[in-house]
Amino acid sequence: MRLSPSHNSSYPLIVILSASILPVWSQSTVRILPLGDSITGGPESCWQALLWRRLQQASITNTKFVGSRSGQQCGFEYDGANEGHVMIQATGIVSEGKLVPWLESSKPDVVMMHLGTNDVLNNKPTAEILQAFGTMVDWMRESKKAMRIIVAQIIPLDSVFCEECGERVVRLNEAIPEWAKGMNTTESVIEVVDCWTGFDTDSMTSDGVHPNNAGNEKVAECWFKPLSRAIKSVGGERRFQRQHHRE
Repeated sequence: MRLSPSHNSSYPLIVILSASILPVWSQSTVRILPLGDSITGGPESCWQALLWRRLQQASITNTKFVGSRSGQQCGFEYDGANEGHVMIQATGIVSEGKLVPWLESSKPDVVMMHLGTNDVLNNKPTAEILQAFGTMVDWMRESKKAMRIIVAQIIPLDSVFCEECGERVVRLNEAIPEWAKGMNTTESVIEVVDCWTGFDTDSMTSDGVHPNNAGNEKVAECWFKPLSRAIKSVGGERRFQRQHHRE
């Protein structure tokens, strides 16, 4: 007897399972405040553009740079918001209370700070500069208890107007790690980034102070790894999960 399709019979059922690995996004947007002087926000400052591009190329895209100032024209569109102010000193930021409203407006999760050049040019003692750094860190933590802070050992200085300034920068940079160690907390980590080593003022600046194209590349390089770590620490990482499909 031929069985019709409607006949009640048992046939083997074969199920094929295939697997694929798909990204699972568990990241939050990380707000980053670049804080500095004209090395951060001056007309030739394009290291932030280069840094942003490197982050994008590394698939680190959960970022928003913040600050009251816009980025420079650097040949391509990028996220260039910052608090880089020409001629500003760390000691002046503190004495004039400038950082508090900047933080209230921008609400960063991460602050990356390259400051001290103008203080050195104005012969401010290392201890006074570090005291200003400490006050700014206190303000950052009042803004966000778990603020992630990255502080640069600043690029070299070779100004025709200040023969002693190069050595003053060396003294400041030598003191920063110990200062950071004393200010560091488990909740609000301070990481020191070395932007001084390997930076050549003859070939990497236009005037002994401000980075040229080669200098911008070098500064972007010095920030990339520590900022990447901070972004992943604050915003999480992209995870991959194996998913099974029935065929």
